[in-house]
Amino acid sequence: MQQTIQSFQDSFQTWGYLILFLYCMGSGYVGIVIAGILSSLGSMDIGISIVVAFLGNTFGSSVLVFLGRYQKSEILKYFSKHRRKMALAHIWLKKYGTWLIFVNKYIYGVKTIIPIAIGLSKYNMRKFLILNAISCAIWAILIGMVSFFASEFIKKIFTHINHMPYLMPIIFIVIVFFVWILLKRFSLK
Repeated sequence: MQQTIQSFQDSFQTWGYLILFLYCMGSGYVGIVIAGILSSLGSMDIGISIVVAFLGNTFGSSVLVFLGRYQKSEILKYFSKHRRKMALAHIWLKKYGTWLIFVNKYIYGVKTIIPIAIGLSKYNMRKFLILNAISCAIWAILIGMVSFFASEFIKKIFTHINHMPYLMPIIFIVIVFFVWILLKRFSLK
């Protein structure tokens, strides 16, 4: 078992950053969260993880804008089923302007549509690239550091819980009950 864990850690030290870069190209924030957790466990470095996530996200968003700008006909064919989302992205771009570039990193479902909509619009490309780089840096630092320090906090909690084994099932039941209530409250009726 120890050998399997060591093999897993070694493979993450060699392939983890490449996987993180590729995952963050698609604007996924789960990759940087996992990298922050693995960094707190000593399998990855948080500084390198933040830089890799920043580079991946910046590259991915920039490619989407360039595709929207220079491959309009091909992109519009691909997104023909998402016309409503594209229209909403254009409305948001007119309404919120540059703030949308900063906020879209955190909105699930439109993270890839917003850069394409910016590419399809007449938005200034240089301004987008600068603002996108700044927003990707903020995104990577914020998500990476929060996941790193939150996992440190959770590790401390679990070290205290190990001394009280009866507490773990109670915490699990409370979490399941809380999730059930949230799902019931916000589900469609």
